[in-house]
Amino acid sequence: MKERKVLTRRVGKYEPLDLKAYKDMGGLGGLRRALDIGPDSVIEEIKLSGLTGRGGAGYPTGLKWGSAAREKKTPKYFICNADEGELGTFKDKVLLDGDPWAVLEGILIAAYAIGAEQAYIYIKGEYEDTFNLWGKLAVEAKKAGLLGKGILGPVGLQVARGKGPYIAGEEFALISSLEMRRAMSRLKPPYPSQQGLFGKPTVVNNVETIANVPVILAEGAEEYLKLGVKDEPGTRLFSLSGDVKQSGVYELEMGSGTLRELIDEFGKGTISGRPIKAVQPGGGTSALLAADSLDCSLTTEGIRKVGSSIGTAGVIVYEQGKSGVDIVKGLMEFYGVESCGRCVPCRIGVVRMKEIVERFSDGKGTPEDLEQLRQIGKACVVASTCGMGQAFPLPVLSALELFGEDFETVISKVPA
Repeated sequence: MKERKVLTRRVGKYEPLDLKAYKDMGGLGGLRRALDIGPDSVIEEIKLSGLTGRGGAGYPTGLKWGSAAREKKTPKYFICNADEGELGTFKDKVLLDGDPWAVLEGILIAAYAIGAEQAYIYIKGEYEDTFNLWGKLAVEAKKAGLLGKGILGPVGLQVARGKGPYIAGEEFALISSLEMRRAMSRLKPPYPSQQGLFGKPTVVNNVETIANVPVILAEGAEEYLKLGVKDEPGTRLFSLSGDVKQSGVYELEMGSGTLRELIDEFGKGTISGRPIKAVQPGGGTSALLAADSLDCSLTTEGIRKVGSSIGTAGVIVYEQGKSGVDIVKGLMEFYGVESCGRCVPCRIGVVRMKEIVERFSDGKGTPEDLEQLRQIGKACVVASTCGMGQAFPLPVLSALELFGEDFETVISKVPA
């Protein structure tokens, strides 16, 4: 299994603020072609490429752009979502720090395609060095005529620092945060492409998603379609962490191997040498997979078939010797305080599930607790407003299914 470096081919090979070096390595070719073919053709090229969102939802990028471009209301906005808050996910920072001009080029192409005169990049609050870098990058881009009244006309870029909540990674919550309001999800429709930032048409794309855009425009959609598999072209950046000897970010063609091969080849096995107990293939909100399900293809469909999701491609490995109770306790310690409070199922359910998991961790779980954990989790999945409420119970529900004996062991030790 080998890496296929497309998005990461320039990472670490030039000084981040050196635009000349970026151009010498082929940068801005996508932007030049975009200007040659026009906004409508740019959107059609993105649609033809089959590019989907890399931030977790996997929505077709070209459809988002097309929807916003058709809207008559102005002004329009483009937002690059760099609020990388999903547990086990750290791939966007590699691009933001290692090849920032490519991300900016993608932002400029997107703004041009949908007719936006103002763009934003919303950077995770903990990424202080990245935020400072992008502040300087925006200045350099304006000097070079890429921003301001430059080659695209009047296009501005505001570098915004995230306020901290996990929910700000959800597009409407991020929009609320940019509007200087509490980060909260909203009911859909209307969608952001219809009524987003300040009530105007808005497109929100993840960093990795937008980094694909210059590649597609420079080389053409037909060339891009040669990467990956038929229904899922391109590459993905996999963040590999947890109980592995070698964590890191690895760029692989979709379908180029299996989840087990990724862990063995790049993670070099578990830290202790013990067998794998469970893996989360799509970040902290993805369902757990047992060790016998790891021979699945590294595609959205391949991972879905074995009961989980590719999500943000944040692969978290847990080795044997860890209880299923301890695994979900660590997850619920995080998600248990991250609900925005917008809807009742998530606002109340996440707290109750956290309390029950903590009781099991303290050796005090009961059969009634076990049943409540299942019922509350299922209710949150079907009744919550946004992706967080629908997804945070999945690791717990999958742990109950795969490692129910770990919970039953706790119950058996509770004094009658």
